[in-house]
Amino acid sequence: MQTKIKILKINVARSGIVAKTGKPWEMQDAECILMNDDGSIGSVGVLQLPKTLMGVNAPKQGDYTASFALNAGIDRKINAVLTALTPVAAAASK
Repeated sequence: MQTKIKILKINVARSGIVAKTGKPWEMQDAECILMNDDGSIGSVGVLQLPKTLMGVNAPKQGDYTASFALNAGIDRKINAVLTALTPVAAAASK
């Protein structure tokens, strides 16, 4: 599944230790706009970045085609998970 997004801001990475298990965790997310097919704003929200796109590998502000896959989480709920970001050329994003 693919959709166009505009990344407005990359939030600071957060980390901690799970109280029950003692295992470390870390996460980073981005403030984004989901774009409709006609280029209008669909909705605004927070997108969790996969570990491969965290820290120094975090994307910059701009327009992207985002690819997603479905995945069952710890709570067994099925969610879309970001798998790749492809920058959209500046001329094509207008």
